Amino acid sequence: MARLNAAETQVYDRIRSAIGDRQLLPGQRLREVELCRIFDTTRGTIRKVLARLAFDGLVDHQPNRGASVAQPTVKDAADLFVARHCIERAIAREAAARIDDASAAHLRAHIDKERAAHDAGDRQRMIALSGEFHLLLAQISGNTVLRRYLADLVARESLIIQLYEKPDQGSCSHGEHAGIVEALLAGNEAALDAVIAAHIDGIASSLDLEPVHPARPSLEEVFGSR
Repeated sequence: MARLNAAETQVYDRIRSAIGDRQLLPGQRLREVELCRIFDTTRGTIRKVLARLAFDGLVDHQPNRGASVAQPTVKDAADLFVARHCIERAIAREAAARIDDASAAHLRAHIDKERAAHDAGDRQRMIALSGEFHLLLAQISGNTVLRRYLADLVARESLIIQLYEKPDQGSCSHGEHAGIVEALLAGNEAALDAVIAAHIDGIASSLDLEPVHPARPSLEEVFGSR
C-alpha cells in the first residue's frame, strides 16, 4: 500500500474520522465526483484515499457500484471482539507497568469529559470520547504496534455498533472506564484482565446482531461544501 502525501492524508483523516464518529453510516455510497467537489481535490487523490480505507477494512469496493462504507457481517463482529479481548488485555498489562500519577490524572480528566457528554445527552461526543479512552490506554502502554491495531479495531467497531446495537444501549460506559483506571493502579493482573474482559463483553452484549438501517446524511452534510 503506497504512502499518502500530506494532502491525501488530510482527506483520509477526515473520512476515517467521520466513519469512526458514526457520521458516515454502513453502506453509504462514497461517490468520487462528490468527494472531489467537497474536498476540492482530484479524482486520483480520492481513489488513493478510498483504496487505503478499503485496505483498513472501512470501505468496500463493488463492481459497477464504486465505493461505500463497509457493512461488517455478524462473523466480522464476532472476530473483532475476539481480537479486542487479546489486544486490550495486552495493552492494559503494559499500561499497568507504566502508569504514573500524571497519566492517571489524564485518564480521570478524560472520564470527566465522558461523564459531562453523557449528562448533556451529547451522544456524538460520547462516542468519540469513548474510543479515545481506549487509545489513551494504548498510548500509556508505550506499544505503538498495539496502538495502531487497536485504532483499526475501534474504527471498525463503530460500524458494527451502528448496524447491531440494541435500542437505547450505550456501547461504552464511563463508569466502567473509571473501574479500569482503578484496576490499572491496583496492579493486580488477574483483576485487570477480568475488568477488561467484562468491559468488552458488555459492549458485545449491547448488540442484537440484527441490522438496523438509520437514515443516512449526505456527504455534504457531513463534510460541508466548498
